[in-house]
Amino acid sequence: MDEQGQVTAGEEPGYGIGAVARRLGVPAPTLRTWNLRYGIGPSRRSPGGHRRYDTGDLRRLEEMNRLIRAGVPAADAAREV
Repeated sequence: MDEQGQVTAGEEPGYGIGAVARRLGVPAPTLRTWNLRYGIGPSRRSPGGHRRYDTGDLRRLEEMNRLIRAGVPAADAAREV
């Protein structure tokens, strides 16, 4: 990965936002909002600027989603993860 967080040749590209949204059962705009408001998002972007999530990102998002479904406010859940 280069200094701008973009994938370089030979790196595993990760999961796209649509795949992550389906896996978590939340809309893609929700994932974008979590990224913008709370900094919970992808660790890198593709050369074209698309969000790419790795397994660590997925674990954080799964925990965020679990906490929210348990009634924790989103801002508190974000601080927790």
